[in-house]
Amino acid sequence: MTISYDITWDLDPAEPAFRGRTAVRFRGKPPHAQLAATRLRRAQLNGRDVPWDGARIALDADGVLEVDADFAYAEDRGFRKVVVDGATYQYTLQYPDLAQWSFCALDQRARSEITLTVHAPGRVLTSSTDTPIAPYALTAAAGPWVEIAEQVHVTRVRSGERARGEAVSRRIREAIGFFENLLDVPYPYGKCDAVFVPDIPHLAFSSPGLIMFDDAVFDALATLDPLYTTTVLSHEVAHAWSGNLVDAEPWLVEAVATYLSRLAAEELLPGADPWRTPDNAPWPDRPYAPHLARVRAMEDALGRPALLRALTTYFKRYAHTNAGWAEFKACLRE
Repeated sequence: MTISYDITWDLDPAEPAFRGRTAVRFRGKPPHAQLAATRLRRAQLNGRDVPWDGARIALDADGVLEVDADFAYAEDRGFRKVVVDGATYQYTLQYPDLAQWSFCALDQRARSEITLTVHAPGRVLTSSTDTPIAPYALTAAAGPWVEIAEQVHVTRVRSGERARGEAVSRRIREAIGFFENLLDVPYPYGKCDAVFVPDIPHLAFSSPGLIMFDDAVFDALATLDPLYTTTVLSHEVAHAWSGNLVDAEPWLVEAVATYLSRLAAEELLPGADPWRTPDNAPWPDRPYAPHLARVRAMEDALGRPALLRALTTYFKRYAHTNAGWAEFKACLRE
């Protein structure tokens, strides 16, 4: 099924809801489209009205589905709205299958061509849409963001913390360069914006070309061990390859990103031991330890050079597609 989206978001911080307009072009006949709106203004398939049952729009043909609707802000899905020191910030949370809370979506894992327009006051940061991406990965952050270092953005109350911003920017650039050399696969996107957003329910989320970190991480980067800093930043950068360039089962995506981030820490912090996690530290990738153990077992069995060759083959062969454990195993056997 071929899918492309043309999405427009109208974000007015003074309003209790936001407006989203979507034109979805597709071939093949999916059973329905997903829509979790508060008010439907219009839904038409190939120019004729189609019904919405409050969650789905039934589709009886392929073509063009046009939807104009209002959506509610929420804390754990769609767009979130947060006020910090009198300033309003808005950002999306759509992973792993929540895109319907901010636009009309078909298969949320199907990579699609997306054209995105955002009308909002202040600065608008978005995912890179130069290549097909999964609808759930589409991300935007709007508000009076301040760029305190190259491609590092914070709320305006942090506008004076430029030294820390420079350190973050430098480490992100170093991680990108390290992974490009390690994998022999260029960074897949034309930019790598980092934005520290208030009260995000996750530590971070990496979309193509845009990484959102919880604002609390900005303080942790100054107060915790440098190994923590490098692990957090390089893990999210690694998702540019594992998860964004090639998507797979969540455990495999996190396993590879965690493995790559530990390799980055090994290189960027000479003398550090990133493979031994201290028991008394709030280590960011601790939940992925079982997944990392599987990759380390592959390294023990094959050797690091062979494992890295397999990763290079995997990322080159399946670039901008979804390819899971079966495809990765085939690369390991070559």
